[in-house]
Amino acid sequence: MAPSRSQAGSSYLESSSSVSILDCRSHTWREAPSLREGLCSVSSSVLDRKIYVAGSCLDGDSYTYKNSFEVFDTETQFWDPDTITCSKTEGDFYGCGTACIDGEFHVVPVGQKREAVAYNSKEGRWDMFGQQMDHYKFSASCEIENVLYSCTHGVFRWYDTNAMMWRDLKGLVGLPMFGSGANVKLTDYGGKIAVLWEEELPSRGPDSGYKKMIRCAEIALERRKSCEVWGIVEWFGDVLTEPVGYVVLEKVLAVTL
Repeated sequence: MAPSRSQAGSSYLESSSSVSILDCRSHTWREAPSLREGLCSVSSSVLDRKIYVAGSCLDGDSYTYKNSFEVFDTETQFWDPDTITCSKTEGDFYGCGTACIDGEFHVVPVGQKREAVAYNSKEGRWDMFGQQMDHYKFSASCEIENVLYSCTHGVFRWYDTNAMMWRDLKGLVGLPMFGSGANVKLTDYGGKIAVLWEEELPSRGPDSGYKKMIRCAEIALERRKSCEVWGIVEWFGDVLTEPVGYVVLEKVLAVTL
């Protein structure tokens, strides 16, 4: 689900309501029902076989943004017909990060002082969640068994919902160090963390210059104390080589066929 990122006018992004679905069994794309509104910023997460989508769109001709929130039912293959309100008082969804924790859909706005909100689908309401989730940690994150894991600035952390704070993921012996600007992505791989990252290496042989190497690690998780989670690196290696200049890692998903 990817709205266009091109410029419209001066500083406003062009919006899109189109949605596509990738069938991993046949490796083919097909069109899905469109969003009710065209979005210029979007983030989504899955909860109970439904895809929750939070984003922003232009509010008429005012050149200001308004929040948008829609739910796609993967069983019926339709968007829920009921409109769910999400006013500006419930957080700004432009450029937000999202995650599903404790049965709720969390939206974390951009900015250190912007409070996160959580949508309770069973009770149909939004709740303020606090400022501690930190939007920047959502750029490389995944949820495994109701725990959110993140890797930012080369540091792995997990979010303790009871204490409402991030804690360091311990262990990780044998995992290479990542630079603060490294492009790192995480995903749930059967209850383990699959980590993919990019490295630029000098080319050998007749080709001069640099090449981009995509590397992967598989990390098992072990809770040893109530507030300690350890990561055990079971494997890492190279998986793909691309010329420098290609943007490769945008989103990582593990698919079971």
